[in-house]
Amino acid sequence: MKQRKMIKLGGSIFEQLDSRYFKEWKDWCDAGHELIILHGGGPALSAYCETLEIESVFREGVRVTTEEVLLGAERVLGGEVQSKIVYQLNRSDLPAVGLTGIDGASIGGEQRQGLGAVGDIRFVDKTLFETLLGAGYIPVVTSLITGPSGALNSNGDTCAIAVANALDVDAFELLTDVEGVRLDGAYQAVVTREMLEGGIKTNEIHGGMIPKVEAVIEASKQGIPDVRIRSGKYVTSQGTRVKEETDERITTNLSTS
Repeated sequence: MKQRKMIKLGGSIFEQLDSRYFKEWKDWCDAGHELIILHGGGPALSAYCETLEIESVFREGVRVTTEEVLLGAERVLGGEVQSKIVYQLNRSDLPAVGLTGIDGASIGGEQRQGLGAVGDIRFVDKTLFETLLGAGYIPVVTSLITGPSGALNSNGDTCAIAVANALDVDAFELLTDVEGVRLDGAYQAVVTREMLEGGIKTNEIHGGMIPKVEAVIEASKQGIPDVRIRSGKYVTSQGTRVKEETDERITTNLSTS
């Protein structure tokens, strides 16, 4: 039976991505399944801003998006970063098409107050995605969305979950620079949402892992059957899978070879 998988590529992981992922994705598509990729690019955007001496300001972990920063996001996220990903996929015999939420007005939202051109997603029109998937293409999406009076910059994890939910995906994988979620000092193979929420409360999950974990918690809440965090550096790592049922924690030493 045909399945759909959403891959969320973290902002910097593509530069470190294990090349064997392309074969894994090719095998997935050759088996008759469908793939959607949504990518970030925060570090590349920060580098762009630094080069042009544009101050990067963050409030509560969100980048304040001035007109200059928005132009950078359009150039870097919707241009440089996306074209590299699309190029490499096509080189790996994975037909890919790059797009943003502005294309076909496919992802729309409203401006969040006090943060410039930052957008909160209000709808996903799946028409363009379904058209591409039906024609055998892999949509490669960045999180620029359609606002009431222009483009808005949306959070990549939030955007990935919104698109995954609209397209009724069967699997959601967040590829990042760590092997999974650590609790009680060890990487966990299987966790529940309750365990993840508890880890955040006790500060076992902290810093940059919090938004990643919050993303997979939300994906699980949306009812996606297979939700996990995997290392983009090591295709052999199965990472941490989130399951809804409450059961005993399963701990494993994840391979990094």
